[in-house]
Amino acid sequence: MSSPLEWFGLSGDADERALKRAYAQRLRATRPDEDPEGFQQLHAMYQRALAQCRSQGGQVPAFPLEQEAAITLQENTQEPEITQHALLEPLLSQEAVDALAQEAISLGTKGDAEALLAWLRTQPALWSLQAKARTGWRCVERMFQEVPPMPVDCQEALLGFFDLDRVQSRIDAASLARLSRRMQLAWEMQRAHHETLRRRVGIETFTVPKIRSLLGEFTRPFSWPSVWMAGFLPSAAHRRAQFITRLCQGQFNDLPASFDRRRVQFWLDATQGGVTRARLALGVTRWLTALFVAAIIGLLIAIAPANGNDVSRQAVSVDLTPVYVLVGVALAPGLLWAMWMLYLPLDAWHGHPEHVAVRWPWLNLLLVPLLCAAGAAIKLWQPDSLAFLLPLVPAAWLALRRFWRRSATGDWVSPNVFRVGIFLLVPLLRAVVQQDVTLPFLLVLAMVPWCWDLWRQRAVLRVADRRAA
Repeated sequence: MSSPLEWFGLSGDADERALKRAYAQRLRATRPDEDPEGFQQLHAMYQRALAQCRSQGGQVPAFPLEQEAAITLQENTQEPEITQHALLEPLLSQEAVDALAQEAISLGTKGDAEALLAWLRTQPALWSLQAKARTGWRCVERMFQEVPPMPVDCQEALLGFFDLDRVQSRIDAASLARLSRRMQLAWEMQRAHHETLRRRVGIETFTVPKIRSLLGEFTRPFSWPSVWMAGFLPSAAHRRAQFITRLCQGQFNDLPASFDRRRVQFWLDATQGGVTRARLALGVTRWLTALFVAAIIGLLIAIAPANGNDVSRQAVSVDLTPVYVLVGVALAPGLLWAMWMLYLPLDAWHGHPEHVAVRWPWLNLLLVPLLCAAGAAIKLWQPDSLAFLLPLVPAAWLALRRFWRRSATGDWVSPNVFRVGIFLLVPLLRAVVQQDVTLPFLLVLAMVPWCWDLWRQRAVLRVADRRAA
């Protein structure tokens, strides 16, 4: 016979089912207690024929394997080592393996790792090494296909019992880690386990009702009115982004399908450092709401009667000064916020490293001295005006920030403390020298770090590279 399949009277392209039927027919005439040697030969040929079937069919498990291990699994047709104990092990049908795997996973979803292990150890079918290995791999296949809700300790108990938590198991470690996170999250998403979820998220101010409210919010379809109302308070966006990040441990693709991805992305964008659509939408909404509330309160104050007996006279003449005052108070923070939103793209463009290409490289390089020149010109044109601060303060701030990013000063002092502290020296120097030193101080504060940074980066400047090219 040229192949193990032909030894069983099968063709070379026979499948695994036909081989099992032929093997069962041979077993009727060859019993291990009557003919041990014949049974050993029969079992060895069956193992070789089974390996040939699987190699021909290219069968691979329904879950990711390490690349080298997957190749070995398909190409390895070496006859396995057969011991006397293995010869006496009963053959377990695929239906029985599926039933064992389903029961093991079902017990794991109940969250009692000790009960799961106790049940696994008392199953006679799993005393067979062959049946145990097949059941373990079937458990992993079902977990990858179904992602059942299961806590980490039950996952570890299940994989550890079947020796699938080791490197030798050949299961892709990254895929197995992702599966573990998804099963743990599915377990914690169940209403009975929200307290476990609250402890893992670790936000002290979040109670179980708050957790449930947020979970319900993230599973609803996205709508602008809902996010505007939810994000009215300044801390609302940060808290929601923090919650969703800790919920999935930063792996947003592991979130359940029930989560609205647009809503999740909105809160993440709303907390980014740059200018995003979500951040602008929330900021404008808060600003307009503050203006509306201020106008209403001011109007109520303006039309309120001086006393309860003179309502008609008060209605004839209404002083709108409270309206103007309150609207102005609400308008000022909004204007500052709008200026900050305009500054952020400028700061990002000006602070790029030299190896990153930017638009208008010459303007990027000369922005600080141009702003300083504009500030000095305004001061000479209108000596008594403070308009010169409009270009000079951003120039000094941008120069200090750019220098900070490219030096090691961050090892010993905070950048914000450094920049704000230097600006606070202006009134101190003015009190010491008894004259206005704002203009020269800001010019020095802007040009010194700019020149220092220019000297340090002289060999890799973008304009120098382009000119050389």
